[in-house]
Amino acid sequence: MRAEAAEARIASLEAALVTRSRPERKQQACRYFRRYGHCRRGYMCTFAHEENVATLRQKLAAKEREVAALQRFGKLRSEMKANIAKVEEEMKIKYAKANSLDLVIAMDCTESMSRWIDSAKSSIIEIITNVKTDHPRAKVRVGFVAYRDFCDGANRLQLHQLTEAIESVRHFISKLGAFGGGDGPEDIQGGLEQVLKMDFQADAKRLVLVADAPCHGNEFHSMKDDQHYASQIRASPNIRTQMRELCYKGIDFTFIEIVPNDTAKMVAILQEEYKSAQSLDGLEREFLKISLANSGDHVRFATVVHGSASSSLSASKARSVLASSKKALGIPSRAPTRPGLVGIAEEGSEEKVAPVSSSAPLAAPSVEPLEWTSLERRRTVSAVRHSFHFRPGEPIDWSKLNLKHTTQRTTIRVLPTCFAKGTMRSAHAMYDCTMKKRLVAKFYFGKAAKMSSSSSACQRNDVEMQTVAKQLATEFSLHPEVEDAVDFIFTCWYEIEDPVAVGLHPAMKMFTAEPFIEGEYKKYNNNNGWVNEKILPLSDSAQAFSHFTWQKTYGQLLVVDLQGVGGVFTDPQIHALQESQFGHGNLSMAGMTAFFATHKCNSVCKTLQLSPFNADDEENSGKDDDTKEETKAIKDKVMTCSCPLCGSITTQLHSAFIDAHATGRDMYCDDCTTRVNTRETKTCVVCGKENLFSPYWYDMKGMEHPTTCKWCKT
Repeated sequence: MRAEAAEARIASLEAALVTRSRPERKQQACRYFRRYGHCRRGYMCTFAHEENVATLRQKLAAKEREVAALQRFGKLRSEMKANIAKVEEEMKIKYAKANSLDLVIAMDCTESMSRWIDSAKSSIIEIITNVKTDHPRAKVRVGFVAYRDFCDGANRLQLHQLTEAIESVRHFISKLGAFGGGDGPEDIQGGLEQVLKMDFQADAKRLVLVADAPCHGNEFHSMKDDQHYASQIRASPNIRTQMRELCYKGIDFTFIEIVPNDTAKMVAILQEEYKSAQSLDGLEREFLKISLANSGDHVRFATVVHGSASSSLSASKARSVLASSKKALGIPSRAPTRPGLVGIAEEGSEEKVAPVSSSAPLAAPSVEPLEWTSLERRRTVSAVRHSFHFRPGEPIDWSKLNLKHTTQRTTIRVLPTCFAKGTMRSAHAMYDCTMKKRLVAKFYFGKAAKMSSSSSACQRNDVEMQTVAKQLATEFSLHPEVEDAVDFIFTCWYEIEDPVAVGLHPAMKMFTAEPFIEGEYKKYNNNNGWVNEKILPLSDSAQAFSHFTWQKTYGQLLVVDLQGVGGVFTDPQIHALQESQFGHGNLSMAGMTAFFATHKCNSVCKTLQLSPFNADDEENSGKDDDTKEETKAIKDKVMTCSCPLCGSITTQLHSAFIDAHATGRDMYCDDCTTRVNTRETKTCVVCGKENLFSPYWYDMKGMEHPTTCKWCKT
């Protein structure tokens, strides 16, 4: 609504308020109309269909806040447009460096790796050609490190330095032979040492490590090292230190596993070390593990390396946009010391790495296949379920959210082993005995656990972001013009009274929980301006949704980091003007500017009349207005939702979703609908009349059962 229309509405509300406030008005008002804004009896009703003074004052205050928000939004739009212009100018200067890549392939070249050497030789030129197709005018340099083992003497390490002459790299690989190796483990540390000595210059850096055997060191495998080379093994660089050094230098890492049973333990340690460090610019780098363990998978080598390299270039451009956004806003870029490299041994000193702090980080739990039936044998433990809700009927002030925090005592069963593991959190099977629902419990591990698992503020942040994103997704999907509706998983957090009693670590006292979604996760954007350029089924809706959240909240919030299965997203990040909100991932105005600097309005943006910033988008938008093309009919699709009571995944027609919300109803899953419709009678403490209510609804909301009927409450 424009400011003029809002001001006109204020004038009518003020006039109504004066009329309603006159003492001579004695006619009794319709209580049903007061509560719901309409009356089922219509003109047959004998009571006055008018709102009371208190309600009118509330509406007037809300409308005045809306006008003020619109006025501020106008200024924010002007500031954003000016900032984007500055970012675009800065990007013209930085683009060449951001569009440059240094790619190094480190490969085990022992006897069992001949097929992989051949794949690298035959595909290296194709890989770089495809990368340059993805990123026109990209400058790409390639290096290669062949490693074997100590028994191979002078042939233990062979390398080609980074160069743009890709043909010379291909020729180098073609001369390599697959031989040697000795014992099971190989000299990966020696290979990484050569990688770290290379002259990395590009903003985008990627190391692809290809191995079918682990590194030396008993902690990384269950094999035996050859004791003939014990002194050389002891003198090897510390691979934990090397992984942190790779992250610090901003080198993305891809591990291609060929025999997972032999390398899984090592890779888990390498990933933990890499993720425990921090890059020089303070921005996240990528650790990928890709399995090519099946017979014939060597033919996929080119696809994997191409995808990894292209991903590094896309991320480099996004980081450059964020850096330019910060510069446009006068925010200093982060240049930390080496916090992730605490305790790195000096050359010639003992290889042992000093602990990061006096208390070791919580180790990642072991991963086992998901078996829900295992929960039946687990002991129950008391817990408190926490959730956030928007207050029904209360206008939302996006600059000062007023969410209702509710709690519910319950008992749960949870498995100490996880069925999946990310870089910071592990996913565990869980059962809530009160709700009678299977859920996924998400625990932080590693260094993140020390900051998050025992802190209610971190859990609150995670759940608050999900709640706000879910509300905005509802607003987005209520537009009938939106063909592909979206939703967010309903999430809560739990606090266990005695985690040790059910086999959990004492630090695993708090965790978030959400329903299990089966399917392949897709990521559409992140929190520093990166946009997935692949054509995915929901790409337009996802990017338009992020744009919508900024306009809907009058520039106060922007929901990004969109990922999920189908139309149900999870784990978003919210940029807010108030920097104290939503944790460390909230980049505030810099994050918002980075998003709009890379965002290109699509058909969904135009359908929802979202204001563009890009000059081309503005020009195209104007053309659409001039031509007045007939709007095509939108197909009534089935949308996937997360039940706002229990979180279960359910499906419904988009039109049914819109109709339900138009009459003030939420759409629940079948089980919750049945249980909500099971009513009980309670006597109103004011009027003495019998009052029907749903105990299940109040219990799931964490609210006390009502003591008054709805009329007396009004």
